[in-house]
Amino acid sequence: GARPKQTPPGNKLDSSMKELADKARALAKKEYRLDLTNDRASIEDLENKILQDFHHNQLISAYPEEELAATSQLWGAYVGEVLRRIRPGVWQTKSRHEGRRPMPFVLDRNAEVFPCTWVYRRIKHGPTYCLHDKAVEFADNRDNPRYALLGIE
Repeated sequence: GARPKQTPPGNKLDSSMKELADKARALAKKEYRLDLTNDRASIEDLENKILQDFHHNQLISAYPEEELAATSQLWGAYVGEVLRRIRPGVWQTKSRHEGRRPMPFVLDRNAEVFPCTWVYRRIKHGPTYCLHDKAVEFADNRDNPRYALLGIE
């Protein structure tokens, strides 16, 4: 079978996103008493307990864009690390397909997803944007080479 991608030594973003995912897990435990277990089920916990809380606060008083972006990156890093266990990939700074779109999680040359964007939309739009469905779709398509760009919409 295909060998899992190793992080190129120069990819500092990939390393820092792994560290950010660890911070997210620690924060979930400390602030929400929630054990995020790096599996698909934990995405549902993240969504229903933590991101729903952020969404609720966002409705009361909108977060400044910078804060929303940082929050989305923190929890998106965690989501990306869960996805990495389903299908190997690496974080990159720019998308090959969507130039301005931030930080894709790249599975191979043609396939990339956008966990930080997913989290951003979940916080902003609430339960109408379902993160868990995205993760299930991702897992269901893990062996599909044509599966790409799930994160666009």
